[in-house]
Amino acid sequence: MVTAWYKIKPLSTQRDFWIHTNWEGRPDLGSPRLDDGREVFDVVADGKLEEIPFPVWFERSTDSRGKRRGDILWGGPPTLVSQRFADAVADLGVTGCSTFDVDLFSVNEGRVEGYVGFAENTEGTSEISSYAWRERAHSYAWIGSDAYFRG
Repeated sequence: MVTAWYKIKPLSTQRDFWIHTNWEGRPDLGSPRLDDGREVFDVVADGKLEEIPFPVWFERSTDSRGKRRGDILWGGPPTLVSQRFADAVADLGVTGCSTFDVDLFSVNEGRVEGYVGFAENTEGTSEISSYAWRERAHSYAWIGSDAYFRG
């Protein structure tokens, strides 16, 4: 039984490794739409990279100089989490969330391993749900039930 909810969010100081979603021809502002009308960022945040007709990758954001990597990387949605975090969520039996493979790069380090995309529940019906679940939207922050934290 859920008795409390807690806010979960990534580390976000200048010391931390922030991410930036990128693709060839990406505009500086806004999210272009696919031919079917969906915004690219929404499709990526849903973890449906295979539905996008061009490669999408993630790179360390130039807005931060940080190298410290937590289990959740700042810069989403879409959000990247460590494989360790994803495995822990799966081991706890949390449903309604999914992971997807990503390509993550850092100018200084090249390819960064150990992270996956994480599509959180946007309906408020999971032990981990989007902080913006009332709008059925992805968020940079999530809510986690006390049952999840007790797990």
